[in-house]
Amino acid sequence: MDLTHIKLTVIAPMFNEEPVIKTFIKQTIAVLDRHFVDYELILIDDGSTDRTVPYCLPFIRTNKKIRLISFSRNYGHEIASTAGLDQALGDYVVLMDTDLQHPPEMIPALVKKAVEGYEVVCAARDNRESEPWLKKITAKLFYRVSQKMTGFDLLEDTGNFRLLSRKVVESLKKMKESNRHLVMMFAYVGFKTTTITYHCPPRLAGNSKYSLRKLIHLSLDSIIGFSGRPLRTMSVLSVFISALMLFYAGFILIQKLFSHQQLADGVASIIFLISGLFSILFLFLAVISEYISRILIETKNRPLYNIKQEITYDTINNLE
Repeated sequence: MDLTHIKLTVIAPMFNEEPVIKTFIKQTIAVLDRHFVDYELILIDDGSTDRTVPYCLPFIRTNKKIRLISFSRNYGHEIASTAGLDQALGDYVVLMDTDLQHPPEMIPALVKKAVEGYEVVCAARDNRESEPWLKKITAKLFYRVSQKMTGFDLLEDTGNFRLLSRKVVESLKKMKESNRHLVMMFAYVGFKTTTITYHCPPRLAGNSKYSLRKLIHLSLDSIIGFSGRPLRTMSVLSVFISALMLFYAGFILIQKLFSHQQLADGVASIIFLISGLFSILFLFLAVISEYISRILIETKNRPLYNIKQEITYDTINNLE
C-alpha cells in the first residue's frame, strides 16, 4: 500500500532518555523516510536533567522534519503527550515512547490499518508473559476496576502506543482537564477502534519512569476523573448502614420495653461496632477528599504545561 500521500505526525515524549534517544531517532527517521514523504517527528522533552536534549540537536540541525519542545519542568508523561497532540499537524498522529519498547517498524502497519477506515488503531502487546507477575496482576486489576467503575470498554494490553486520526485529535484537544489519563480519554471520545498486535522488546537501557506511586496516582485519576460511581456507591452503602442501624436500634428498644430482661453490657461488641463505623466514615471522607482536591485543581484553570523552548531546523541554524 502506498503511504507517501499521507501527512503523518509522530509524537515521542521523553524524560532522561540519554542512553536510547539517539538510537530511537535514527530508527524512527529511517522508517519514516522509507514509507512517508510528508511527516514530522515531534520530540517532547519532559524536563530532562541529563543530556537527552543535547543528543537530539545534531538530528534537528540536519532534518527539517524534526521538532523538539522542551518543558520548563517535569509535568509527566500524560501532559507531555498532550503537548504533542496540541502541536501535531498530521492527518494521522502516532503516539509512542522513546525507550524502543514501541518498535518504530510498527508505524506503517498502524497507518495501513487506519486507511482501512478506522479512527483509532491501538498496538496491543502479545508477550506480557515476560513481565513480572506483580505487574501483570496490577495491570489486569486496573483494567477490570476501571471498566467496572467507568463503564468504558477498555482494551487490555494496550497503552498510549496507538494511531489517532485528525478527528480524534481535535476531540481530545477540547478536553482541558488538568488530571489527565489518556487511555481513559481515548475511551471517552469513542470513535471506530481496532487493534494490531506487536512483540514488545526489552528496554535497550534504563528503567521505567513509572514508579508504584505514580501508577497508583494515575489509577486514581482514571477512576475519579471519569466516574461518579465511587460517590454513588458510598450513597448506597450509607443508606444500607443507616437502615441496619435503625433496625438494630428498634430491636434494642423493643427488647427493653417488652422483654423485661437485663440487657448485656456488650462492651466489646459496642467497641467493634463503633470502630467499624468510624473506619467506613473515614473511608468516605478519603474518597470525597480525592474528588474535592481534583475539583480545586480544575477550578484554578492553570495552563497544563509551560514551554521553555522550541527547537527546529530553522531556529537551531539561525542561532549559529
